[in-house]
Amino acid sequence: MSKERFQRTGMNSFYGEFSCDAVVPKDDFLRMLGQVVPWQRFTYKLLKYYKGKAQVGRPPYDPAVLLKMLLLAYLYDLSECDVERFSNRDMPAKCFLGIAATEKAPDHSTLTLFKCPARGASAP
Repeated sequence: MSKERFQRTGMNSFYGEFSCDAVVPKDDFLRMLGQVVPWQRFTYKLLKYYKGKAQVGRPPYDPAVLLKMLLLAYLYDLSECDVERFSNRDMPAKCFLGIAATEKAPDHSTLTLFKCPARGASAP
């Protein structure tokens, strides 16, 4: 399989992994969840649902990031708009998603578009 190209998250920058290590405790629930689950496996399973398999058009978000955001919405009983705000404000959530402190989380409408085809429904 060719190398996929996704939106840059800035996680490999100073404001990415370094910030997570400095700010988020090692025993934080989301940090441990991010380490225990093999999220990359979901990326390859979900890519088949992307138009052009992430090879055409502008770079999409990694499906694992969007799946993690939906999991956050479920765990914390948040709407898609609320999980976007939560992901932009909460440092442990940013670290769990693999998004640098200076980067924005995917938009709530991106979550809707991601979620609807997976359920076999259309967007409202």
